[in-house]
Amino acid sequence: MIRYQEIAESLERGLAAGGGGARAVPSEHDLCERYGASRTTIRAALKQLQERGLIERRQGQGTFYRPRHIAKHLGSLVDFHTEARMAGRVPTTRVLSLRARPATADEAALFGPASAAGLVDLTRLRGLDDQPAVLQRSRLGLATLGETRAADLENASLYRYLAECRGVQVATVEETLEPWSVSAEEAGPLAIAPGPAVFRSQRVARDANGAVVEVSDNLIRGDIYRFTIHRDVTDAAPGATA
Repeated sequence: MIRYQEIAESLERGLAAGGGGARAVPSEHDLCERYGASRTTIRAALKQLQERGLIERRQGQGTFYRPRHIAKHLGSLVDFHTEARMAGRVPTTRVLSLRARPATADEAALFGPASAAGLVDLTRLRGLDDQPAVLQRSRLGLATLGETRAADLENASLYRYLAECRGVQVATVEETLEPWSVSAEEAGPLAIAPGPAVFRSQRVARDANGAVVEVSDNLIRGDIYRFTIHRDVTDAAPGATA
């Protein structure tokens, strides 16, 4: 293997081992010393990583690692846009549809008084670096969302909008994940082929009183996201084993 390729692979392993967040890559000078290589060789290694989309050069700031996957922490309420920027990505949110309709009997039982005036079906496409990443289909009470326009939710966090503009604060989220084989209709917005290429996330968000704020069904590209969970062993029962 050519020397610059060896260095590129070593750099990729080292950067990946540091976690899923975006972070600065050592300077060319530091890399020359670390690997005992010429600046030309180091630049060739960095160029290879850049061509593979693993690093990016930011004018006046330096070179930064861009992990292959977005590391999404289960249990975290960090919004999509903040999470993406932490990973060095450029997030977008596009509203595909926003439609009011009457609630079914089951939905009325689930949402309670918030559904008396009906429900709103909200479909959004979340992107990373202009690449479709998540198709989100949400249901909310019409009374909860009010006279919201599609433009109000473009490139915005739904929960932040609810808190700041509607006075509705999400307190808890229950979420389940399963592998999902997408249909041709579902695969289209995500720009992938139909098949088992996504995670399906079903989520119920509630306020501090336990009332349902949002129910969502989300399709998440498995080639972009990976899920992690953090456990504090100090909270484990005495004698507990892995």
